[in-house]
Amino acid sequence: MSRAQELLKLYTVGLKHPEVSGFELLDLLETRSALAQVESNLQEAERHQLEEADTLFLDLAEILYRQISTVVDLAEIRHKSRTPPSHWWWYLDRWLERRKIAVS
Repeated sequence: MSRAQELLKLYTVGLKHPEVSGFELLDLLETRSALAQVESNLQEAERHQLEEADTLFLDLAEILYRQISTVVDLAEIRHKSRTPPSHWWWYLDRWLERRKIAVS
């Protein structure tokens, strides 16, 4: 199994357990960032699997953010680590804000 496949498996399995601790979910965000680095190595079927997992991630956004925010401020960690906007999974707080505004 390639590194990209291992990361994809970790990510998809991790999303099946959104109620874990915020620390474990931070690991999931790190896994997604590592996956972004090797995403070009994924086969077409794996890319489709990643798209489905990312859709599930967004469906779970409120739960994930609630758990993560018990252990860290995402805005602060993004600032300290200089997380690029292309790593959208680190921007759950902003995504939820925009979604709330759009629904209103």
